[in-house]
Amino acid sequence: MKMTVIGILVGIVAGMIVMMALHMASALVYPLPEGVSFTSQEPANQERLKEWFRTLPDGAFVLAIIAHGLGCMAGGVVAMLISGRRSFAPPLVVGVFFTVGGVMNSSQIPHPDWFPWADWPIYLVLAWLAGRLLIRGESEEPTVAESE
Repeated sequence: MKMTVIGILVGIVAGMIVMMALHMASALVYPLPEGVSFTSQEPANQERLKEWFRTLPDGAFVLAIIAHGLGCMAGGVVAMLISGRRSFAPPLVVGVFFTVGGVMNSSQIPHPDWFPWADWPIYLVLAWLAGRLLIRGESEEPTVAESE
């Protein structure tokens, strides 16, 4: 149980690092306007950031979905490896965490109408895929409820 909790926590952190690195890389394709930062919480910066989001083409949002999905999948892989690869629970918990974050993100940042429909499912799908690729067990199909 202890390794599962540690795996989930480290997986969340690792996934966030991967996701943010991919977001930063996408800023090479769609550069931020002069004087605008992803990290500044100043109200004026946040307003300029929201205005910039409103000008982005759909391709920028596709890159965001890719960053979200790969970050979540990376987090699921890390959670699975640390927890011992016996249960789908660790990557799915990471997936739920990222899904909640994605829903919150959609309420705070302007996105196209289609974005949530494409973005929100990707977290759990890729978290499940991480688990499916790494599951280690006997001949029967593992379940989320399995414990260590």
